[in-house]
Amino acid sequence: MLSVVVIGLGLSSVASTSARAATNKADEVKAAYIMDAKTGQAVYAQDADKELPIASLSKLMTLYLVETAIKQHQIKWDDVVPINKEVRKMAASSTLSTMPMAASDQFTVRELFAATLVGSSNSSAIALGEYVAGSNPKFIKMMNAQADKWGLAAHFVSASGLDNSDLTKYNLDIAGTSAKAQNLVSARAITTVAAHLVNEYPDIVKVSNQKSVKIHKYTVPTSVLILKGEKYYDSRVPVDGLKTGYTDQAGDCLVATFKQNGRRMIATTLGGTWKFTANNDLRLMVKDEEVYHQVMPSTINYQIPGTQTHVKLVAKQSTTMWENKAHPMQQVKTTVWPLHQNRPNYLAAKTTVLQVKLTDPQSGAVKTIDYQTPHAMTLLGPIAWATTNHVSVQNQALDKAFALVD
Repeated sequence: MLSVVVIGLGLSSVASTSARAATNKADEVKAAYIMDAKTGQAVYAQDADKELPIASLSKLMTLYLVETAIKQHQIKWDDVVPINKEVRKMAASSTLSTMPMAASDQFTVRELFAATLVGSSNSSAIALGEYVAGSNPKFIKMMNAQADKWGLAAHFVSASGLDNSDLTKYNLDIAGTSAKAQNLVSARAITTVAAHLVNEYPDIVKVSNQKSVKIHKYTVPTSVLILKGEKYYDSRVPVDGLKTGYTDQAGDCLVATFKQNGRRMIATTLGGTWKFTANNDLRLMVKDEEVYHQVMPSTINYQIPGTQTHVKLVAKQSTTMWENKAHPMQQVKTTVWPLHQNRPNYLAAKTTVLQVKLTDPQSGAVKTIDYQTPHAMTLLGPIAWATTNHVSVQNQALDKAFALVD
């Protein structure tokens, strides 16, 4: 027997994500994505799988691979990083650098990491990549391999986020790539990278939540001007990291970490005309419109369709998640247990009887809840007995059932 019941709003994910059109130019972005960092649940998505230029947001993948190399004891935080002449030359650029690297300057992994994250130093990111992998081309291969491992819509040609129009000046373009090649990554993909960073290496938030870092004689200011104490800080939706990006091709890009209802959240906007406004307004949307609560019961007394029989079922997955107040989850309930009409029905422990597919009309995210038997049981039959009001069909533990049937 298979039965399907649809409950809720009949909204498609395409309609819902396009319905929230920008009301002013400052809110216009090419793509956006908001995720619960712990559960991975998307609470908002706009063109989230379209591969786009992301500029310096690329450095999040670079920093993840640095953290992983340290965790695997391949490098150490206090290692002095060798820096080649071309990278030092880039560091002298007034347009491409936020921290000089004089020939006599020596920098540790920790110092270059901070300069990359806080100040978005391009030369620091490239130097770290070369140190981790042995060369720039090898590190780019590592970036793409990691993206493939996670199944991300992403292709990297640069550890820093600069495109080839800048990289070729310093012999840092990858052989075989075009003159204007650049990193192309979806909003969902770079948000996923950020989630791996904050979950596996939570100190990343503490490092990024600084107004500046002092490295030798250089003071490197943050590029995230929405941190507390910065010009665009908004106390209604306070941000504690993470990374900005900008090129002419990418537009203004931002990955912001914040907390809502005690949950670690990540909000990404790509291709904006203003660096912070659209992201800020989307975080306000989460605060005002989304609630983290139990959307389905964890235990149900399920009545089998067409019968008077009730079975206690428990949810296999968590039933607590984000839900939009105005646009609740669309539910599709499917009975998946095949009933025998003319003989007893035996159910093993953890047999899935009912599935509920939940679709978030705001993000298009889909989650299936399996309702299962908590232990082995039997429904004495034939099942037709249960369709009358005169005979009560009992649920029995399986170890007693056979004796009763015999």
